[in-house]
Amino acid sequence: MFTGVCLFVGTISAVAGVYATISSKDNNVTLKYMKGVQGESDLHLCESHEVCNVVHDLFWMSGLTERLCRCPNGRKCPWRWTKTPDNSSAILNNRSLLKFCTQIAELETCAHRQEAVIVHGEGNTSNSYLIPHNVTVNCRCPQTHYWKLQKYTYEEHGLVQVFRCVKKRMCDTLEFCGYIRTDLYSTYYRCTCPERHLCIFNTEDKTEVNVQELLYSGPAYMAYCYRL
Repeated sequence: MFTGVCLFVGTISAVAGVYATISSKDNNVTLKYMKGVQGESDLHLCESHEVCNVVHDLFWMSGLTERLCRCPNGRKCPWRWTKTPDNSSAILNNRSLLKFCTQIAELETCAHRQEAVIVHGEGNTSNSYLIPHNVTVNCRCPQTHYWKLQKYTYEEHGLVQVFRCVKKRMCDTLEFCGYIRTDLYSTYYRCTCPERHLCIFNTEDKTEVNVQELLYSGPAYMAYCYRL
């Protein structure tokens, strides 16, 4: 049972949301509600295979869970971080998971050009922020793959992004390998580095760009395969 709720102030994204810290006997978790949502009662009911939570494993504090929608019939959306994704989870990046109201094991593996994820939200043409409203997954993306932006459109009522599931290739020493968020330091991989390498950025010569990734638009560091 949760034993307390208090407001939490942070600078985790470019667009402010409402934060609440939930304390239990064994765990502390910080919930983030998107702009315009003040709490659980403001969340819409999740549709089939819609992402209800995004769970982040942070380096410096208790877990962060971004709330997107409420599961129907009083069902709880999973909010715990797990190193190995279960049947109600999908990998977003190396430190973040997508959570669902029901098991997604029934979904077929994504085809090469299939529209794997569709995001409806708010954003701008400079890719400096993203406020997701609805995120629907159509297939299962294997851990050997990553989410790649296929197309995006700015419509009257907001931004629509379509991602597909693409296999990560092998990359070489010092080759670009992914983008690292400047706020959470989680990595969106593009390829797999060789053995005894890490996909990291150079702290003395950081290259920062604005990116459009699944559930994140904003500044990121370019990462490269560095030998250990």
